[in-house]
Amino acid sequence: MEDMDILHAELAAYIRTCGVVKLTESLKIGLSFQTENASVARRILSAYKRVYGREVEVSATQNMLLKKNKQYKISLADEGSVKSLLMDSDFLRPENVFQMQYSVNPSLLRTNEAIRAYVRASFLGAGSVTSPNKRYHLEFITHDETHGRDLMKWLERSHFHAKGVYRKDDYIIYLKEAEKISDLLAFMGAGQSVLHFESARVVKDVRNNVNRLVNCETANLSKTVNASARQMQDLAIIEKHMKIERLPDDLRRIAEARLRDPEATLAEIGEAMDPEMSKSGVNHRFKKLHALAEKLRGV
Repeated sequence: MEDMDILHAELAAYIRTCGVVKLTESLKIGLSFQTENASVARRILSAYKRVYGREVEVSATQNMLLKKNKQYKISLADEGSVKSLLMDSDFLRPENVFQMQYSVNPSLLRTNEAIRAYVRASFLGAGSVTSPNKRYHLEFITHDETHGRDLMKWLERSHFHAKGVYRKDDYIIYLKEAEKISDLLAFMGAGQSVLHFESARVVKDVRNNVNRLVNCETANLSKTVNASARQMQDLAIIEKHMKIERLPDDLRRIAEARLRDPEATLAEIGEAMDPEMSKSGVNHRFKKLHALAEKLRGV
């Protein structure tokens, strides 16, 4: 049988993320859970019935106007078990039943497995992860900053350093590092999600690396073509005003190599020299040729 501490931890998280507490007209405390995920609805129902064994009302509605997903609502009918659940989860306290507690009493999360269950249920109740094809982003939507910072504390204890920010009326806890997102999914027991996430991540990284290499190669090619065109223009000026053959031997050999192969890179020209010349050595001599051409231009 599943450990009761884990079930209590899950229910404590569901109350704080997708639970709705209200007073009925007869001043009775009512509790319901709302979610768009059928699997999450089944988990809440199962956990509640295992702990309290009471019947619940389940309904599903769909807003055809907005074309949203189905909204599942689990309403707890037994007031006694509702009070027990809210007290057991430390959401309400006997001294003030009108003050909701979004910070969790540490006595509820005494083990690593209970913490894991609380984090997992918090994510199932009000969390999402963006497709890694778009960007790396996982978030929990919390009720307010007190709730958010308390959840951040439990994430910290499990070595996940999340950040928080307000978005309209909600306080968002989020991770943006791909590796941390993958680790957190694994920590929560979402094995299949980890496989899908890592697969998409690898494809994205490979695609980005290919694009980076192509862009780098394109930039290098453009740089080589532009440099070669400028060098050919310099050599044309030198040939017109003083002849290539009258250049000092080292400059003449470099000039002739460029004229033989206008598309060669500096490294390729250096390798064609006898003896072989370094890329920086070739570049240095082209700078001398450029300075000479500028002088002949009268610049």
